[in-house]
Amino acid sequence: MLKKVLKIVVLGAGVAYVGFCLLVYVCPQMFFYSPLKRAARIEVAQANGYPAQRVDYRAADGTPLYAWYTPPAEGMPIIVFMHGNSYNIESFYHKLVPLAEAGYGTLLPEYRGFGDVEGRITQAGLEQDALAAVRWLYAQGVENRQIYLYGMSLGSYTAAYAAAELGTKVPFAGLILEVPFDSLQEDVRDIVRFPLPLAWIVRDKFDNRPLVKKLHLPILIMAAEDDTLVPARRAEALFAAAAQPKRLITYKGAEHDGLYNCRNYKDILIWLQNNEKAGSRTI
Repeated sequence: MLKKVLKIVVLGAGVAYVGFCLLVYVCPQMFFYSPLKRAARIEVAQANGYPAQRVDYRAADGTPLYAWYTPPAEGMPIIVFMHGNSYNIESFYHKLVPLAEAGYGTLLPEYRGFGDVEGRITQAGLEQDALAAVRWLYAQGVENRQIYLYGMSLGSYTAAYAAAELGTKVPFAGLILEVPFDSLQEDVRDIVRFPLPLAWIVRDKFDNRPLVKKLHLPILIMAAEDDTLVPARRAEALFAAAAQPKRLITYKGAEHDGLYNCRNYKDILIWLQNNEKAGSRTI
């Protein structure tokens, strides 16, 4: 009797394990993305000091997209901010207010499946959305040398992907990565201690390592010491893979969403100014 019960328990555990793995593989949206579906309210951002206007465009597959845009002061670059796996752009505009106040242009694009944008969230779709945002700037006459790409968390991948795909011939002005990972698979392995065949079941790889290895542009990486979602060692591993010139800043006592409260925008502004000065000396 005991053997029979044990067999049933083992069989049930095995079925549950396989079923969970299949669910992760078939429905990654349930595990890796937490979008806020309601529309982002630009009037709220405007009332709180972010003087943006909405711009509309389409991804290569025809998906309608939009972004919030603030034009730069004369001669100033534009910063494209790509957010992570949660919320919508209304939750992130505050990070761009100090940059816009300093004269930098800003573009805050939304992804498919977030806010009121239709579409299913996948790695391939987010890649298209990142490229579409930069190409909107191209349509306005903006060149790579005038664009900084800035990605947070999962957005570190979309920003790095855009830099690698569109910056082969002419590099972008620079790349800013806030609480990034080297790869989603390694990050999941850090968080989930239970043994899972991650290489098989995690379809959206979001691997930043091969991207940063082939980039030749200034890179700023910012990590949070007490980050439990993307441990600082993931940013450190990405920093090790990146080519020079690069800089790593780790914020003591900070959590994943806490770098703004550490006034990381001040470090960004200093880095931008130093980078602009270095660029002007090489022209």
